[in-house]
Formats: sequence, C-alpha cells, structure tokens
Amino acid sequence: MAEKEIEVTVDGRVATLTLDRPSMRNALTASLLDSLVSELQGLRAEQAVRCLVLAGAGGCFSVGMDLRVMAEATAKENQRLIGAGGPLRRAITAIEAFPYPVIARVDGYAVGAGCELAMSCDIRVGTAATKMGMPPSKLGIVYPPEGLGRFANVVGPQVTRKLFLTAKYYQGEQLEQMGMLDFMCPEEELESFCKSLAEDVAGLAPLSLKGHKKLLNSIARGSLSNEAMGESLGLIEKAMASDDAKEGILAFLEKRAPRFEGK
Repeated sequence: MAEKEIEVTVDGRVATLTLDRPSMRNALTASLLDSLVSELQGLRAEQAVRCLVLAGAGGCFSVGMDLRVMAEATAKENQRLIGAGGPLRRAITAIEAFPYPVIARVDGYAVGAGCELAMSCDIRVGTAATKMGMPPSKLGIVYPPEGLGRFANVVGPQVTRKLFLTAKYYQGEQLEQMGMLDFMCPEEELESFCKSLAEDVAGLAPLSLKGHKKLLNSIARGSLSNEAMGESLGLIEKAMASDDAKEGILAFLEKRAPRFEGK
C-alpha cells in the first residue's frame, strides 16, 4: 500500500495539513495533490474546523512539482498536470474554496508550484530563512495563465514580473516587502506562532470569516456580477441578523471574550 503523503491533525477547531514527502522536500505529485483535495473536502464536510494550517514536513514547505516525474512524462501530460483542470489547479481551487481561512506555514523553500500553493492560502507566515521563487524560466516552461493571474492578484503585476522574469529566489524580509509573507517570526517559533494565530482566527465569528473569505475571493476574480452582489448582500444580512452578531456586540460592551456558535 502506498504511503500517505498528507498528514492531518486536528486540535479543537484548528486543523493542520502537512505535505509529507520530506525525503523529496515535499515535491508535488498528482497523487499528493489529489490527496490534498480529498482531505480538504473531508474537513469541509465535517464543518468542525474553523481555521486550517498548510505546512510541509522536514523543514521545507515544497520545492514544487516533482521534476523526476515530469522528466519522464510527455509535454501534454505535464501540461495537464499543472494546467486548467489538472491536479495542481484542483488543489489550489480546493484551498481557495475551503470556507474558513487557510494559513501557509512557509518553512524553508516554497518554490515553483509549491510557491503558488502557498500563495493560494489566505495568510502566509515565514522566517528569515524562508525562500520563495518561481523558476519556470530556468526550466524552459511558460507558467499557466491561472497561476500568473493568481500572483498578480495577490502581490501585484510588478512583483509578479520580478518573480517570473528573474527566476530568482527571494528570502525573509525581501518576501515580506514584496507582500509574499504576511508575518515573520524566529525559525524556532514558526510552528507555535502559526498555531497561536490559527487559534485566534478560529475564535472569531464563523459567519464573518466565511462571508469575508467568499467576498474577497469574488472580488479577486474581478468586479462582482449581479448574482455575486446579490449573494454578498445575503451573506451580510444573514450575519447581521445572527445570534453571533448580538453576542459580539454585547461581549464588546461588556469587555469580555465573545462566545460564537456560528448561528
């Protein structure tokens, strides 16, 4: 039986999904990406997790697609692997579609498709040793437009040009300045920092978290259509009329921590 390539741990309302191919620096394969999609769907169905941490085993987030596999595949097979409808796109869509915030714990390298995987998360945390970059131009590959668009939406077109047209790896504070890391902490505190951040996020109002993530994703895809605008108004009205909204206001006035139930 094949070894499991994703490790899942759940602690209260926080789940951690760990890419678990440390001997290969968590290089991505179709099977690993399909497992990631399956685990995300399972956690989504259970509806108990309110924040998710995506990490890599062995001090590395991911070095991107497994080039040994790509070297043995045909050009069409490789295009299907990273292009529209393929395993990489499905995994990234599953991260974006997860109803609650996803935090990337970017330890060590996050490059190529591994970098895009991190960029699809809502929040990214790293250290001075974190290295991120997009090397397709070193490999003779033109990256799919879906991926280029994601980088442009998250960090802007000029940083995207810098990443793809230099093919360099950027590190630590450079990444924070480029908008690729949202938080930095000492290496030895990375796991505990992400755990604490995830617990704080999971303690916020569930309807607010879900509504904000859904709206932000819609806005990132372009201007809101009439249908999306109607849906957004429905989300706003549902949250405003919820017991959680009453509890949040009352807790603020009473100077205590709110007790949110997601309804």
